[in-house]
Amino acid sequence: MSEFHDLAEVALNEEDASWGNLGYWADHRDYSGACRALAMLLGDALRLDKNSVAMDLGFGCGDQLLLWREHYGIAGLSGVNFSQSQTEMAHEKLCAAGFPEDTEKLLAGDATDSAHWNRICSKTKPNCVVALDCAYHFSNRKKLFALAAENLQAGGRIGLTDLFLSDNQQSFTDRWILEAMLKLSRIPALNMVTRTQYADQLQRAGFERVEVRDISEDVTIGFARWWREYRRSPAGQKLPLRSRLKYAVTARFLTWAYRKNILRYCIVTANVLDDCV
Repeated sequence: MSEFHDLAEVALNEEDASWGNLGYWADHRDYSGACRALAMLLGDALRLDKNSVAMDLGFGCGDQLLLWREHYGIAGLSGVNFSQSQTEMAHEKLCAAGFPEDTEKLLAGDATDSAHWNRICSKTKPNCVVALDCAYHFSNRKKLFALAAENLQAGGRIGLTDLFLSDNQQSFTDRWILEAMLKLSRIPALNMVTRTQYADQLQRAGFERVEVRDISEDVTIGFARWWREYRRSPAGQKLPLRSRLKYAVTARFLTWAYRKNILRYCIVTANVLDDCV
């Protein structure tokens, strides 16, 4: 049976890249560059450095893992990714780049499964948890926050780029469209909460100093603008019909949700409370 999260986004990249996120388009017009920029935005917000021991949830095909290793020079790396095919590609990338030891702690599976956390964190706990453009897909994000708080080192941090509901009231039609698109996109409706509710979930799980930065225009609208140009290019025309439909629907939905002020895309960081570890 085919995976929902597969290798389709590899075709959008240039050269040997295999990024797969919505991208940060403030200073980029190519997909790989924008995806890397979004990852760096999160890495900078988390203050990744040579002392960081990172657990990456939803690491895709491995490009961001190499970024954490090669650009930030982090000390340790682990992660859980839902897609088996992506995880296999990530293993290949890390081995080719000279980091074969990392593959032992890069698992395929559900990031909300405590068994994966127990296996990864039994000897060395991370001091940062990363979730780049993926947490809205998780089966239970509140459980994820609880597991992160439980397994982070004292003083550890969590960083995510994620979708929020705006505080605006939605019409019946808008709610119906949103619910239909969430179902189509495999996004659990319970993950769609407001900024205030999101911060409350983090605090209840055991985090403090929650910081949220809205980057909606440079992500959602940026992706939609890029797709409108890319779809007419020779590379865009060569994409399978299934992929063209997927990205076209995504671009139209994100534009609609932004202009209606229904969804916001934000970067979030928070520190774990010392008494939660």
